[in-house]
Amino acid sequence: MADLVETLSRVLLDTSETLLREQGACPRPQVHVVAEDMEQPYVGFVTCRLFYRGADAAAALANLGLFPSVFRATRLLVVWEDCDLRTALELPGESFPTGVVILDAGLDRHTLNWHPFDIEIGGTSPHGIPTVVPHWGTPARYENVRLLAPIEELLRLWREFRTEDIQETVTELQEAGYEFSMVKR
Repeated sequence: MADLVETLSRVLLDTSETLLREQGACPRPQVHVVAEDMEQPYVGFVTCRLFYRGADAAAALANLGLFPSVFRATRLLVVWEDCDLRTALELPGESFPTGVVILDAGLDRHTLNWHPFDIEIGGTSPHGIPTVVPHWGTPARYENVRLLAPIEELLRLWREFRTEDIQETVTELQEAGYEFSMVKR
């Protein structure tokens, strides 16, 4: 399982770098779903819906825990860019450090992996979008640290293991704007 998490983490960082270079932005918050009791444990991922700043951002993030709860996933990788998220949540402070966070969460613990970066303004994409060049700093790892309230709520929702119908849950989340990318079995 450690190899899967390590591989997923590398892919997520590579994807973040590619998006920064090509579009000047990191991916929206995502939850990667793992069912360790299945032969092929990686299920896929859910991307957060678009949201307004403040309470709507917090609710959108927390609801990322619904699908893995109904699916009864045993492990999650939650990914976000920290400056963007803190800004969207309207947390106090004038500026926040940039960094990709990969939260490896089990049913009774979590590890926050911090991947800081600074940016240099790049050129523009063929579509006229400004791009950036990330300069990665030294990563850090933190065990069971306190998390932002909406992330704590996401984990709480997930760990409840709800009994709703999986397909109905997916449909409701898709109608709300969440995007699913599931592994074909």
